[in-house]
Formats: sequence, C-alpha cells, structure tokens
Amino acid sequence: MTVAAMASILTGFAIASADANPAAGPQPSAASLLGQAQAEADAGHPTSAKLILVKASALYPGNVDIQKLLGDVDYRTEDYAGAAAAYKKVLARDSTNKEVHNRLGGVYAAQDRYNDAISEFRLSLPLSEGFLHLIQTYIDEGRIGDLEAEQQRAVVLAPFEASSHFSLGLVYYYEKKYDQALNEFQAALANDPRSSDARNGLGMAYGDLGRHTEAIAQYKTAIAQDPKYANAWINWGVELIATSDYRGAIEKINHGLDLKPDLSVGYDNLGVAYDYLDNFTQAVELYERALQLDPREREAYQNLGSLYFSHNLLNLAEAAFIKGLAVAPRTAGLHFDLGIVYEQQHKYGLALEQYKAALTTEPNNTEMRQQLAGVEAKLVHQ
Repeated sequence: MTVAAMASILTGFAIASADANPAAGPQPSAASLLGQAQAEADAGHPTSAKLILVKASALYPGNVDIQKLLGDVDYRTEDYAGAAAAYKKVLARDSTNKEVHNRLGGVYAAQDRYNDAISEFRLSLPLSEGFLHLIQTYIDEGRIGDLEAEQQRAVVLAPFEASSHFSLGLVYYYEKKYDQALNEFQAALANDPRSSDARNGLGMAYGDLGRHTEAIAQYKTAIAQDPKYANAWINWGVELIATSDYRGAIEKINHGLDLKPDLSVGYDNLGVAYDYLDNFTQAVELYERALQLDPREREAYQNLGSLYFSHNLLNLAEAAFIKGLAVAPRTAGLHFDLGIVYEQQHKYGLALEQYKAALTTEPNNTEMRQQLAGVEAKLVHQ
C-alpha cells in the first residue's frame, strides 16, 4: 500500500470517527477541512475529497470556497448535476464570480447545453479562460464564424481597446488564420504594451507557424512584466518541446504549474515532454492527471491515445480517442486518429467513417484526404 493511499484511508477514518462521536472534541475549522479536501483532490483521490467536502458543507453551508471545490470535484468525476448545484450555491452568494461562471459553463458544455454554456462563459468575461471556453463551445457547435463576426463588430466599435483586438485575435488563432491573428495581437499590444494575454497570444501564433525563437521572445517579455503569468511559462515549455529541449521544457512547465497547479493543459504538455523522453508511465500519469482536472481536455485524450498507439496498445488507443470524441465530437484530429487505429485493425469500413467525419471539419486537409483515398482502395480490393 502506498503512503498516499494510506493517507486517504486515514483521512476517511478520522471523519467517520468524528461523525460517530460528536462529543469527541471541537469541530474542525472550515479552513482545515478545505485544506484536507484540496490535498486529497490534488493527490487524485476524488472520493476521499468529496467525503470531506460533504462534511464541510454540512458544517459550513455558507462557505463559498468549500462549495467551489465541491463543484470542481464533482465536475472531475463527471457528476455534472452535483457540480452545477455546488457552483450555483456559490453564485447565489456571489453572482459576479467570473471564475465560477466559467466553471459552470464547462458543466453545461459537458451536458451539451450549449446555449446555457455560452451564457455562463459570457458572464465570465473578461476572464481569459472564459473566452477560450466560449471559443471552444462555438467550435463544437460549428458556429465559430458567428463569434468571429461578433468580435469583428466589437473591434469596429472599440478600435482602441486592447481587449477587443485580443479577443478577435484569439478567434482567428483557433480558426488557424494566423496572419490575421498576428495582426490583432499586435494591435492589442499597440494599445496596451503590457497586455500579457496579447503577448502570450502572439507567442502562440508564432509557435504554430514554426517561428519558435520569436515565440519564446514573446513569452520572456510577458514573464519579465509579470513573473507569475503561468501561461507564458507553460507555453515557453511547449516551444522547447518543439525544439527537442525536453528537459528544459519540463523545468519551464513545472514552474508554470507551481504558479497555477490546477491548469490541466499544463499537465498535458508536461506529459508530451515525458512522452518524447520515452517515459511511458510518467506520460500516462500526466495525461490522466490532466483529464482528472478537466475531463473535457480534448488534447489530453488525443495525446494519450497516440501514446498507446505508438506502443501498439490499440484497444487502449481506441478507447482514449472515443472518450475524447464523446466530449468534443467535432475534433478532426480525434476522428482521424481513431480512423488510423481502425485501419491498423483492418476495420476499413469504420476507418472510412472516421476519415469522412474528420474531413467535414477540415475539408482541405491533404493528409486526411490521402488517408481516405487509401482506405477506399483497400475496401475495393477486399
């Protein structure tokens, strides 16, 4: 039995004992219970964490931090009804809590309640994570063009607002319209040279274009202005992965996660670095950690499935890609990778379906078209 597992059992025993004998001593404080629950959640023990939080919620029903963590734990275990109830209790006391509006939006998106999700994500603005989730929701609905048009109008109405240019730039970035994204991020910086978000966006666009040195320069500038800006540290690590400096990447990403330990994408990227170092076990653990923090982290499903595929664990790869498609059904990469698995298993009909699904989202993708043609030829000669 590991030390972590022993700690989990002991925590549960202590709570059960306190409930059985109320006269045993003074009740633990809200801060103490919250700390215990957070430690259990961070260790990947959601059942233990929830046990503590249910007790804490009964003792301190008005404590919003307890309700927020309870919502997080329920979300991570896909108890979406429980998560929504907990987040709503927070919002009943603090209706302007943008972080919780963002999290509630994630719950609604997981339930395919897209209109409700969009409403909550809008209430989270200008929180940068909220706008990113808004973009993802529009992409999932196949309506990203509507959001682009809305943000273009916002720039016309507020041409000197850095935030309007940044938001439009981020939409362009996720549409892979990199030249337009760069223009908008640069316009945002022209209006506000200290905008960490715009500088981070500029680095992301440079990175996707293979301009890694320029990308790192942007992240360094953002960090010089704000050393606690976690996204820049993590994205710096992503660029180091792209240039094969995996040890350097691990150092940078870990620093970002020290600053923001609940950032699921950070663990996903850290998993990629260990994957390249051929540390299979560590990579799997990190991808799974990313998914514990956010079950809708689509890139983690794709990376986990690809890792399994590379080790010829085809059934596990198939399961990872299917789980990813359950939360992000319009993700072309997941459809394509699942098609590769099916083709490897000689399930050519199923592969054909997945390649066609991928091309509905990315109709001009040459690699996908070539793969589709190849499997069509195999079906003809069966």
